[in-house]
Amino acid sequence: MGNNLRMEKKQQIQALTQLGWSDRAISHKTGIYRGTVSKYRKIFQNQPKVPIDLPPNDPENRPKVPTELPRLPRTNSTQIQPYRERIRTWVRQHLTAQRIYQDLVEEHGYTGSYDAVKRYARKLRKKGVRGFTDRLEHVPGREAQVDFGKATCRIRFGDKWKRVWFFKMTLPCSKHAYEELVERQDLETFLRCHERAFAFFGGVPEIVTIDNLKAGVIEASIFDPILNETYLKFASHWGFAANPCMPFRPEHKGVVERDVSYTKHNALDGRKFDSLTEANAYLRHWNKRWARTRIHGTTRCQVWKLFCDIERDRLRPVAEQPFVFFTVCSRKVDVNGCVEVKRGFYRVPPRLVGETVVVHYNQQYVRIYSEGQLAIAHMRLERKGAVSDAPECLPKWKHPNLESQERYYCRQAQAISPALRKLVYDILCTDDPLAIRRVRGILSVSKKFTPEVVDTAARNALPFSPVRLIKFRALCEKYAEDPDHTTDNPRLTQNHELIRSLSEYESLITERII
Repeated sequence: MGNNLRMEKKQQIQALTQLGWSDRAISHKTGIYRGTVSKYRKIFQNQPKVPIDLPPNDPENRPKVPTELPRLPRTNSTQIQPYRERIRTWVRQHLTAQRIYQDLVEEHGYTGSYDAVKRYARKLRKKGVRGFTDRLEHVPGREAQVDFGKATCRIRFGDKWKRVWFFKMTLPCSKHAYEELVERQDLETFLRCHERAFAFFGGVPEIVTIDNLKAGVIEASIFDPILNETYLKFASHWGFAANPCMPFRPEHKGVVERDVSYTKHNALDGRKFDSLTEANAYLRHWNKRWARTRIHGTTRCQVWKLFCDIERDRLRPVAEQPFVFFTVCSRKVDVNGCVEVKRGFYRVPPRLVGETVVVHYNQQYVRIYSEGQLAIAHMRLERKGAVSDAPECLPKWKHPNLESQERYYCRQAQAISPALRKLVYDILCTDDPLAIRRVRGILSVSKKFTPEVVDTAARNALPFSPVRLIKFRALCEKYAEDPDHTTDNPRLTQNHELIRSLSEYESLITERII
């Protein structure tokens, strides 16, 4: 859509500028883009001073205001004559001849022809000079043109009346179109309108020509435009090619531009609806009753017949499943190896710490890409502040849970000595919150002594519960200094003067039994 405003809008901006209004205030009041307001402000402020021969108060310099309306043109149509005054009123409201004809039929029971209304409305208008435009031929099923605009009707939302957005997709070959009123102009609404339009047509065209709005184009360019990544995935899913028009060249999709104006002035001008659902139901009725049954001025054929005859069968089949919408954003990986998405934290592989990654997310999943490749995928978290972990996102030295850490310490102790492994296992089985720290200290001390010394110290430390690090270190140092002293307790022996033989014990037991 271009930024060329109608004369009444220009005059409104000029009047508010002279009152000292800011660009932001004018944009909020009129609904015009602030950049466009700034452009026209500069034009109005830098206008050349033209000398005026006559003073402002000279009666000859005052504009001549007609005191009464001009006489109505004559007509030979007996069916038009009763409605001449009403038709002039509607023409002064800038309604089209098609809209006037529709209202005469539905509201006043008019039985005449559309051509009669068109001829009489033409008499009431002034003819202007038009420039040359080239007429293009459109291949059936080749292209669809899309446009977004501000609707001219009003919708009730609670206690307020609002103007909503107007989506339009037109097939240039047959001129068959789909229209829908929507509350917002965001990316998801834009894509869902596409899907409903494809379902309405019963097929998908090869190319969709879009405007340079942010929902479809990130950066407009004549030679190399950058398209929205979500819209590209959407186009790939439905099997069409996205074709943004050149910047500030709305005539490149002139069919839908003219069709938007046709729909606004013939279906929506001056109407009010109690809900968005009611408005869209009326648009469907209007399309079926008037838009598709009209004889188009370019093709000289009925729109619906032309669509059914040559274009419907040329469209590609629709996708079996709807497109899974997602939002694209960029995030920098923090020092914890996480990216934040909607107040949830998602881990990435540690090699990406400090880098900027691309994130695709929706209500179901979060996918993180690095250099165009999928790095990791997570399920979407529901609780704010939660962290989504994945085993592949942890460094090699970090254990995923406490059980894995305990098994690791037991393996380290087993590699040194079975007795040390038993000692470590007993410590970890206690409810002491410092058990892990105590085990790490014992393993650290064990690396300073030989396996024989550690094994002896561990076997002699087992009877003590709980085993303290100070006690284990003292035992290791003691046995390291005195290798011959292998234990603090006397060992059990089978040979001693006080110990009798087993055969002697057997004879004594036998005598007592007999």
